[in-house]
Amino acid sequence: MTLRGKIAIAMALLTAVTAIIVATTTYVVTDQRVRVEVDQYLDTYAQRFQDPDGRQAAVTCSSETNRRQLPGIRRGIEDGSVEGVAFQCLDRSGTSVAAIGVDELPVNARDRVIAATGRGTQTRTVSSDGTTWRVKTVGVAQGGAVQIARDYGETNRVLSSLKIWLFFVVIVASAVSALVGWLIARRSTKPLVQLTNAAEAVATTGRLDVDVPPAGKDEPGRLARSFATMLAALGQSRDQQQQLVQDAGHELRTPLTSLRTNVETLQRYPDLPADTREAILLDLQSETRELGSLVDELVQLATDTWDDEPEEQVSLDQIVQRVAERTRRRTGRDVVVVAEPATMFGRPRELTRAIGNLVDNAAKFSDGPAPVEVAVRPGVVEVRDHGSGVAEEDQAHIFDRFYRSAAARSKPGSGLGLAIVDQIVRSHEGRVSVTNAPDGGAVFTIEFPPFQ
Repeated sequence: MTLRGKIAIAMALLTAVTAIIVATTTYVVTDQRVRVEVDQYLDTYAQRFQDPDGRQAAVTCSSETNRRQLPGIRRGIEDGSVEGVAFQCLDRSGTSVAAIGVDELPVNARDRVIAATGRGTQTRTVSSDGTTWRVKTVGVAQGGAVQIARDYGETNRVLSSLKIWLFFVVIVASAVSALVGWLIARRSTKPLVQLTNAAEAVATTGRLDVDVPPAGKDEPGRLARSFATMLAALGQSRDQQQQLVQDAGHELRTPLTSLRTNVETLQRYPDLPADTREAILLDLQSETRELGSLVDELVQLATDTWDDEPEEQVSLDQIVQRVAERTRRRTGRDVVVVAEPATMFGRPRELTRAIGNLVDNAAKFSDGPAPVEVAVRPGVVEVRDHGSGVAEEDQAHIFDRFYRSAAARSKPGSGLGLAIVDQIVRSHEGRVSVTNAPDGGAVFTIEFPPFQ
């Protein structure tokens, strides 16, 4: 069942339950109100027969006044004609001795007790000759009782008509509610249907440029905006993957071509001089290492995942000291560290990799014996070299994958090191930037959120 159908049925059921409660209450209240009015009418007559000497009852039940009449004839006490009212007189034994306007009214045990004692009253609904009566039995002071009856059939017919009318009201209200609910659901779920169609189109065709319905300010609108944002992110990710594959293919060609050339040279000229052969082998070893490093970096960037290392409290100043010591051993270049105590939450191996890439780059691009300078303060790491700096037009792209400036193309590397730095820093909710120092050289700055 569709969501529209469920909403329509839910609204119909809710309306039906509400209408049934209202209809039932209306019917019960009306029935009670009508019954009270009839009983009050009977009470008015009953008071006439409760005189102390029983004269009114004697007059009504006397042989001259009291004679059985055909149904439909209603003889009153004073004006001779009261439509819809009947009387029956009972002696002390509870036997009917006279009736006006009715052949005979039923007498029960309680009526007989009232007739025997001449005290008390009773009101009930009875049937006689196919007619429903509301009967009040009242005791007479001199003994016996008088039953005053009012035709209750018309009242029952009115209540029956009211019941049927209320039943149709419930049916019509439920139907109208279902229709209105369906129309509201149709309008409300239209964006959801469009989103469903868009999602099915993406799943079927694999295209991410499907039309997304206009977004409003309600929940479906928020869902539409989130869906559009998700499609945009997926499209960007797909474009980045395709670009990565293309760039990787281009970057892998260079070391593979060099390897193939060196191998073919060794195969074609087996009698090369020892020093030439040794140089070729060293070149093969260097190219193999560079190719392995390139593959590792490509895997890390392509999967966008790193070691499953939990975050912990780390000291940036200690990480920088270890990185500086390692660079000194590898390159022989002096690395000057000016560090303040700095603590943050992060993944130590990733942070070591990011800072190490910056320090290694600085060592590679520094001119002459100039040292690499590293400054650490809470939340900030700055790495400065004393090279030619980064051209202004290159600063906006230097953290892109495989991007290499004109000055860097003569240096070894894959163009992935700074992209990895940027990725690691962003995974720690930080940012990395580059500027040129006033007296020459590039300054790379990593900024992390304040440690809480």
